[in-house]
Order: sequence, then C-alpha cells, then structure tokens
Amino acid sequence: MANHAQKIESISQLNTLIGQKTLHPLLSVIDLAEATRLGQLSISGDFYALFFKQVQCGDFRYGRRCHDFQSCTLVFKAPEQTIDITQHDAPEQTSILGIAFHPKVFNETSLVCKKSEYSFFSYQENESLHLSEREKQIILGCISNFQKELQRDIDRFSLRLLAVHLELLLDYCLRFYERQFITRCNINNDILAYFNQLLEQYLQAEHGTKTELRSIEYVHERIPQSLAYLNDLVRVETGKTLREYVRLKKIDMAKYLVTSSNKTISEIALALGFPNTQTFLCLFKKFVGCSPNEYRQQWNNKPN
Repeated sequence: MANHAQKIESISQLNTLIGQKTLHPLLSVIDLAEATRLGQLSISGDFYALFFKQVQCGDFRYGRRCHDFQSCTLVFKAPEQTIDITQHDAPEQTSILGIAFHPKVFNETSLVCKKSEYSFFSYQENESLHLSEREKQIILGCISNFQKELQRDIDRFSLRLLAVHLELLLDYCLRFYERQFITRCNINNDILAYFNQLLEQYLQAEHGTKTELRSIEYVHERIPQSLAYLNDLVRVETGKTLREYVRLKKIDMAKYLVTSSNKTISEIALALGFPNTQTFLCLFKKFVGCSPNEYRQQWNNKPN
C-alpha cells in the first residue's frame, strides 16, 4: 500500500486515478473490468464508499471472527476517512470492487431522510460487515442494477433512480448488519457487560460531571468500539439508544442511593449529574412509578 493516502477531491478524480471513465459526476462503481490503473491504493477524500475485502478468519484489522460468515467482507468509508483498495479484493467470479459517491447524493435525493440510519459509515474498519455467500450475491445484484442505470445516458431522472438503487443496497447492508449483531450475541453481551462495569464505576465516583453525554464519553474513551457501533449494539440488544440506556442506568443507580444512603434527593440528583432536582424527580417517577421519597419509604417499610 502507499505510505500516504492520496487525497481525492471528486468522483471524477477517483475514476481518473484508477483509469476508468466517469459515467456520472456524483457516483461510480469501481470495476476491474474498466479500471486500468488500479493496482494498490490508499485514498481519502470527500466521498462515501463501500468496498469488498478479502479477509482471513481472525484478521484483527477487519474484525472477522471465526464464527462470522467467511464469503467476503464489506468495508464502509465516510468522507475524509482513509481506505486501502487493491485489485485482489474483488470477490470471486466478479470484477466489482465497490461503490463511491459524493455527499450530495445523501443531501440532494430521497436519501436525505435516511442518512442517519446508515450509521455503519461511521464504524471503524474492524467493525466491517462479513457476508454469507447468499448475502454477497444479493449485494452484487444490487450493485449490478445500480451499474446498469449508471451506464445509461444521463437525464433528469438519473440521479433519482441511482439514489433508489443505492438506497436498496444500503438497506440490505442494514439488514445484514442486524443479522451480524444477532450472530455475535455472546461477544455483544461481553461488550455490554464491560460497558456497564465502566459506567457503574463512573457513576459511583465522587467527582466528575455525570451528564448522559459525559458518561458516554467517559466509557467510550475506555472501550475499543466506535461510538456509532456501540450505539447500534445497544439498540439491538436493549431496544434503547445509548443515551436512553445510560439514563436508565442512572435511574437504577438512583434507586440504589435512595435506599442505601442518607443523602437527600437533591444530593442524589447532583451526584448523578441531573441538571436539577425537578428533572430528576420527573424522570424517577416516570421510570419507577413513584417519587424518590415514596420509594425510600416503601423500602424502609419492608418487613425484615
């Protein structure tokens, strides 16, 4: 690979670099049948991309585990991230390496409302998507249909239809990532347990600003997963966003402090980083069903 990533300013420049024609200024399929100068490249720039990778079991860089599907791997790139591509990464029996597209495709098409759903573009390289043979064929089918539309003469419907094909492809990636989260349930449980351990340590500490955002930052600084991946993992495992999950954990800690300490309700609210006592009271009653004082009284009235 190149020692330094080559900066790409446009899809046209990317196509020129690898030796293939530009069929649309905003989107491109990287195809070995067309690319005459690909070789091995390390590139970055203002574009999104998804590329196939040939990865071995246990390859730490792309995060494949031995229980993951082994047919091929998809790596996702957001603008300004660096990605390495090589002609040897195309799946067997195809010349397709991947797709690259300008951020305008998200901002100026029907995809504008779905951009936030495709959080995998913010994943780390070692959080890549590992596909089964059937999944690989579905992805290749989507790219093939995308490429057929790309090869038509540009008209006023081109970008709209290309966005539809791209949306279908990305929705399949969402589905397959959901499947990967499910098949990795044991690993995910370990990650979640470690997350809970770090969060509990932070909430029990006598110092620090324990807002939900700062609590997440504290844990994220000590855990190897990307924030986007961690948020999606928590959503799949618990049905909650990361902030909602942390809020529930803070309420659990509040219940513990209400029953095991002599702190006032205001002191507990302050200790757990709630903006004020009234917010704490409202959230506690919402999730527990009674006020902190009522909860403490019920606990104290329990028979020994």
